[in-house]
Amino acid sequence: MTDEPRFANGPSRRSVLGLMAAVPFAASGLVNAPGVANAASDSRTETSPYSPTLEARISEIIGRPVFSGATWAMRYQDVGASEPIFALSSDRPMRPASTMKVFISGTAHERLGPDHRFRTRVYRTGPIARGVLKGDLVLVAGGDLLLGGRVQPDGSLWLKAQDHSYGGEGVEPVPGDPIQSLRDLADQVAARGVRRIEGRVLVDASLFRQGEETTGNGSVQVSPMMINDNIVDVIARPGGVVGAPAVLEVTPQLGYVDIINEVTTVAPEETVLPLRFVDDVEHEDGTHTVRLTGSVPLSAGYHTLRPYAVPGPVRFAELAFAEALRGKGIRATSDATSSIDPKAMANHRRPEKLVAELVSPPLSEAVKVMLKLSSNPHTAHWPYVVGAIAGHEHDNPEAVYEEMRSTLFTEAGLDPHPPGSETGLYSPDHFVQFLTHMAGRPYMREYHDGLPIMGVDGTLAHVQVNSPAAGHVHAKTGGGSPTSGSVRALAGYIDLPGGRRVAFGSFIEKVVATPEEGAAFQPIAMEALGEIATAVYEEETS
Repeated sequence: MTDEPRFANGPSRRSVLGLMAAVPFAASGLVNAPGVANAASDSRTETSPYSPTLEARISEIIGRPVFSGATWAMRYQDVGASEPIFALSSDRPMRPASTMKVFISGTAHERLGPDHRFRTRVYRTGPIARGVLKGDLVLVAGGDLLLGGRVQPDGSLWLKAQDHSYGGEGVEPVPGDPIQSLRDLADQVAARGVRRIEGRVLVDASLFRQGEETTGNGSVQVSPMMINDNIVDVIARPGGVVGAPAVLEVTPQLGYVDIINEVTTVAPEETVLPLRFVDDVEHEDGTHTVRLTGSVPLSAGYHTLRPYAVPGPVRFAELAFAEALRGKGIRATSDATSSIDPKAMANHRRPEKLVAELVSPPLSEAVKVMLKLSSNPHTAHWPYVVGAIAGHEHDNPEAVYEEMRSTLFTEAGLDPHPPGSETGLYSPDHFVQFLTHMAGRPYMREYHDGLPIMGVDGTLAHVQVNSPAAGHVHAKTGGGSPTSGSVRALAGYIDLPGGRRVAFGSFIEKVVATPEEGAAFQPIAMEALGEIATAVYEEETS
């Protein structure tokens, strides 16, 4: 499984999402670079400073025929040490793909703190008389990215990869009710004696200016209000016979989007066409109609999930909250022609007008969707959330976030804009120094625990499952197969006995002829990166 099934065409500005986008290989200066280099950034001499056993194991891995022509760069170094355990071209800027999410998590922890909780509140604009709210009911977005069904009844988060935001064959929606959080709020509204809302059901998303960001697998509407990751899950199953329409299952069913089913059932041996949403039309009431095209094979038990990214998060949330209220016996409607006046609404945000409140899990848990599952919708939102809340910036929160990240780089002793960063490239040296700085921060335990664990969970669940290092490597994966080449990356920590910890960044890029070749290369390359981490673990524990 890759972290970014496809890349955008490249960053138009120095943005956090630009780091995930592809840049042409020619721009990186890495075309035809040797796969097994002997030039490390610490100027190796004829007598290698590294363990011969470790060097031999790594050379065997990166010298395999499947990696012929690939470019590698890596650095493994004890936290607090001045020299690496092993380094190879470690000053070379590489495409980090989703490993750059360690920068976002670090900035969020630094500026908001691991214990920060997001509050989603509901206010009334009028009095409640005999069960009737004589005014509007306003859901105020507070930047909680976990609203929906991801928080399980026991308080844990659903963090099974592959996440529904990527879709794919066999992928499932987040289990449970996708609007459960809103039903919890509706429970509180009902407990206040409200049975009918005379006014409107509105959503106040004024925490920050909404925007659109391009990620590794599509565009995302960024909003302070997120329900079910702002995704409508569409599962397609084969019809009864070849030629029959596919059977679609759409959740949540809110009347927000009408999907015209043009997906057909084909014979198992036929080429399956990918599912695509086309001709998306927005209506006056804010709802949408869209065609879904493609095909599914006639195969027992087959299904595939295609996520529909919600283009209007506020309208989606209004419909969802009205549905949740009706489910509790409260008569409520949502008027698409309504809008929020932030200044007027500020007068109603008083304790005596608070009707309901939902408090999120701590930030240290919330970032795990971005880290362990590599969710791109969450990645797109975090810079806005951090900039808006920690920086008190409404209009340009992402720019404020970037300043905060640059400050954190500087505090780590790094150039905030190193060579290559303007096109989204960062070296292993940069990653290792950043991760070393994080190891000394008071929130290190939470920061470390949010990363995928090799052989255990997240995007590393199926990597090096039976190796001695399984359970001892906490690291962020990165990957993708743009048209020019396939990228794989791994950056994080190797935990050793006695409390020792190795910080590392390891990257590979390879020119590929077709997207299919690139996709096939992804799991092979990630397993190799896991093997190298295992080799370091075994060398340092022997």
